[in-house]
Amino acid sequence: MEEQDQQEQSQEQRLQQQRLHQEREYANVLTRFGAILIDSLLLLPFYIPMFLVGGFDEGGEFSDAGLIIFFISVIAALVFGLWNTIVRMGKTGQSLGRKFLSIAVLTFDGQPIGIGNAFLREIIGRWISGLVCYIGYLNAFWDKDKQMWHDKMASCYVYYVEENFS
Repeated sequence: MEEQDQQEQSQEQRLQQQRLHQEREYANVLTRFGAILIDSLLLLPFYIPMFLVGGFDEGGEFSDAGLIIFFISVIAALVFGLWNTIVRMGKTGQSLGRKFLSIAVLTFDGQPIGIGNAFLREIIGRWISGLVCYIGYLNAFWDKDKQMWHDKMASCYVYYVEENFS
């Protein structure tokens, strides 16, 4: 009897999650690319010191100060980029670019995808999506759930969300 009650509750929860999934609006491809563009532009301040200093001395050789600034800039950009697209998005469902455009990367039941799935999606999945003429990105144009290949790999969906989502 108890087992039957648990099965009914579990089935009821799945039906409720399915209803919520169907009610959510998928983010369109242009909005998603806009979020990627914003996330990329947020990295620019980290690269500016590299170009201002140039890293070269009068003789055309790398200066010590230039090399230090170059490596600090690259490391800072890498740390910020990983935090924004893997840690932040894994925990909240939104990178800063996605938050600005009110979209989120969520699981079927509306939860953030987690850091592990964010890594799978962003590092491995994006590489595979772009491997053959970016066909994995274009997949969202004809997929019923507007999923790109990297979304499918991480079992996630990109939805429009309320402004104060995360």
